[in-house]
Amino acid sequence: MKDATARTGRRPRRPRHGPAAVLLRPARWLAVPVLLAVLGALTGPAAADPTGPVEPVSVRLRAVAGPVSEALAARLRVHGGERIRLTEQRADVTLALGDAAFRAALAAPGHGPVLGLGIGAARIREQVSPDCRCSAVRAGVPLAAQLAVLRDLMPGARRVGVMLGPDSAWRAPLAAPVGLLLDVVEVDPPQRLGPLLRRHLPDWDALLLPDDPVLFGPGTARLVLLTSYRQRVPVFGPGADYVHAGSVASATPGSDGLARAALDWLSRWRATGEWPAPDFAGHYGLEINDYVARAYDLKVAPGARLERRLETDP
Repeated sequence: MKDATARTGRRPRRPRHGPAAVLLRPARWLAVPVLLAVLGALTGPAAADPTGPVEPVSVRLRAVAGPVSEALAARLRVHGGERIRLTEQRADVTLALGDAAFRAALAAPGHGPVLGLGIGAARIREQVSPDCRCSAVRAGVPLAAQLAVLRDLMPGARRVGVMLGPDSAWRAPLAAPVGLLLDVVEVDPPQRLGPLLRRHLPDWDALLLPDDPVLFGPGTARLVLLTSYRQRVPVFGPGADYVHAGSVASATPGSDGLARAALDWLSRWRATGEWPAPDFAGHYGLEINDYVARAYDLKVAPGARLERRLETDP
């Protein structure tokens, strides 16, 4: 050691240890691939900053102009924040509100990804397929959500009638919770609705209706509500319009629930490139007709407990 120092005047370099030494060893043909691998690990997707800015999804809302579409757009802005950007131009995704807008969006050439909102069961069966690049948030609410409303407002009910048609949001058989009998009546064709109501209503404590644009549309609301009122049988469901017309109460997604569901579907599509299968919104509010409820001597005090149950029920 002293001889070497004396000849060169410099202290011999000590051998390096650790990962850096690998790149400095004489076998330099190994250094390039190892260095590239290290750089790749540092700059690849795994090293991306998860908290960094994310480009918003551009969304075009296709709907019949009016207060409903305006309310939905407003709720999308509130809940979407910086995750989405509503535009009238070409967009990443089209949101189509209602059956007619959904059909038109899918008929447009080169339509791209489409999500229908508040789409009826018949339209979903006709248009949602594996190659359509589309999905839908179903119209109406699941049976469990409507039963939560009925049992909270009418805990003494034991036998409940449910009338179903070919286009109803629910399909038989229906599962009833413990202590409740669901008496399912199939109505086909719709012209049989009146006679079947008069025959079965006396046997029921309440009538529970699914979303069905044919069986329980505007044309039959008067028949259903007046016939049931004469028989003193409260009607629950199928949505906000029926509650305003005279049913007792209904769970309903409304503009807020549809907006939140749309954002749920969009998050899944953005993460996986695929839409979730058609399903109900999963977010529901509560509509109650206080006047009709009082007419049936029903206690209207669901409170936060019922609201939470509607939010979590499938």
